[in-house]
Amino acid sequence: MCAATAPSSPRCTTWSAGSSDAAAALITQAEAAARALALARTNGAAILTTDLVERLDAGNAYFLVILAEAEGAGLIAAVDAVTGEMISSARLERIERHRLPGKAEAIERAACPGDATARRVWAPSRASRSPFYPLWELTAGNERVYVDMSGKLWPAPLESGRG
Repeated sequence: MCAATAPSSPRCTTWSAGSSDAAAALITQAEAAARALALARTNGAAILTTDLVERLDAGNAYFLVILAEAEGAGLIAAVDAVTGEMISSARLERIERHRLPGKAEAIERAACPGDATARRVWAPSRASRSPFYPLWELTAGNERVYVDMSGKLWPAPLESGRG
């Protein structure tokens, strides 16, 4: 069991080609990365990550693309996974300042079993106000916990109240 858990929510869905017509229309990671690369200032930008982030609200899923440029600078971009449109982007003076925890790190932080299912999710909430800072949603059995980029655990990030 995870350290801090909440019951599974029907509001959360998993995109897969077998379960959703919208999922079949998703652009690829490579297409999302190409759109982000077009924003980079140099031809030498390297793709660090291209992660699918599923929305917990009514929005489309998006790819969060992080690029490294020369001398530690970078770019972060959110690309709509259905339409391929650029949602938003930001230049990063130092790419290491925008380090998101990996799946294994999130599972360890939440004290979940190693076989817990994990996906990146986001909705404007107390846990994250920016799509550039998605959460890990970890599920073990019927228990669910969310881990933010600083490692803080959230049993239910969409609860109302002050952030």
